[in-house]
Amino acid sequence: MTRDLDAQVRKALKKVARDRDPDGFRNLLAFLLIGAFISVLPLLVFKTIPQENKEIIVYIIGQISGMATTCLGFYFVTKQNADALDLKRAETTNEAFKAVTATAQAASTTAPTDAIQDGDQVTVSKQL
Repeated sequence: MTRDLDAQVRKALKKVARDRDPDGFRNLLAFLLIGAFISVLPLLVFKTIPQENKEIIVYIIGQISGMATTCLGFYFVTKQNADALDLKRAETTNEAFKAVTATAQAASTTAPTDAIQDGDQVTVSKQL
């Protein structure tokens, strides 16, 4: 009974985790904002804006351009920081492997004569 409940909970959590894709929503939002900014530009070039609507149009375009710039900045800065972080991780991992290798080589002395070797029989007893 407990295993069935546990399996059902795990299945439900996996479904919820799969349904919530923050990267997909973030990509869609960025695409819509940048698309809105690009689609407004031709209207400014080919349409005459009435004088009474000029201020509101300038305001809206300013807001959309700011959001589109923020989206582009987020993607490029995040990618650049991710690349730098990956490079730093690779360097750190390389240094760690060098340290482990040096430690293993320094400790590569012969085993004591009473150490357990391959083929030895071992008896384990439980003391109370």
